[in-house]
Amino acid sequence: MPPELQFLRPLWFLALIPLGLLALLLWRGRTEAGVWRRVVDAHLLPHLLVGADSGPRRTPLILLGIGWLCGVVALAGPVWERLPQPVFRTTAARVILLDLSPSMNASDVVPSRLARARFEILDLLGAADEGRVGLIAFGAEPFIVSPLTGDAATIAAQVPQLSPDLIPVAGVRRTDLALEMAGELLTRANVPSGDVILVTDGFGDAGQTRRAAEALD
Repeated sequence: MPPELQFLRPLWFLALIPLGLLALLLWRGRTEAGVWRRVVDAHLLPHLLVGADSGPRRTPLILLGIGWLCGVVALAGPVWERLPQPVFRTTAARVILLDLSPSMNASDVVPSRLARARFEILDLLGAADEGRVGLIAFGAEPFIVSPLTGDAATIAAQVPQLSPDLIPVAGVRRTDLALEMAGELLTRANVPSGDVILVTDGFGDAGQTRRAAEALD
């Protein structure tokens, strides 16, 4: 397919409107001069039509019009092939860790700890209007619900189905393993820095959790 002439900034052609008005004024001036020539003696015409139909006096205006037209076309950015423009994309990333330990089923908060945790995660996903987000669920073992993605709505659709029944292995809460998996997720996605958000009602082994959190720095 042969290349077509395109303009990167076509709105610059609006600047031709004043040039069109100038051309209209010049045309009207020549028209009026033609009318007077038919009714006025030739030797009186120069005294009546000051500057009308005068080549030397019109020359600067013609040159101005040509320069104006060339300048507007140049500013409009004529190209034969449109190149892709770099688009700014934020590198922000966050990984949400949701605790699905059996203790999250407690109803000491209404309706339950797990339900409140889901609401908090949905709020976080709703506010994720840029960057990428991932979700990891954990109990005795962590598993990736979603890797880092820019489609927060897809993750939000999975949140209501998350429950402790999805954890295949029974045992004590391993928050440290979930933190390590979050770090691996960020590393595999080549993210220089990111946020890890922990939604839980406890930390398991405090020493192991602290060391795993410090390793993320």
